[in-house]
Amino acid sequence: MKKRKLAIIMIMAMLVAMNTITAFASDDNHGYAFNIKANYANTYSDSRYRQTTNTGNQWKVNMTYSGEGEGTITTYWLALYNNDHTLASGTHDVKQGSGAHYYNAKSNASQKDVCLGAENNNNSTNTYIVSGYWDEETN
Repeated sequence: MKKRKLAIIMIMAMLVAMNTITAFASDDNHGYAFNIKANYANTYSDSRYRQTTNTGNQWKVNMTYSGEGEGTITTYWLALYNNDHTLASGTHDVKQGSGAHYYNAKSNASQKDVCLGAENNNNSTNTYIVSGYWDEETN
């Protein structure tokens, strides 16, 4: 009987603890792959919810593959997931294969659906595929 009471108390304690755990953002790797269009045309990923209000909670991009070639550069930014894809960070040139890059967001990205935006870093008539990982908030 004592073992049963102890087991019930332990289960209840675990349930209480599970209900009080806060969800925290972490540095995740969400895959992306899309076509970079010709002549600076923009491309966007699917949306992710950016929960934080801290602009210093950085977003991340890691371009692991570029059909334009090894070591080439593509321009990336964070955008709101709306019809206008409103800019939600600065634009940043990222070199393929250079690892993860972390950048601050603008305050308009707070508690909003955002997406990863990209374009060729130079005016070209070529299109190419890029892929890698990104995260809307990393800490």
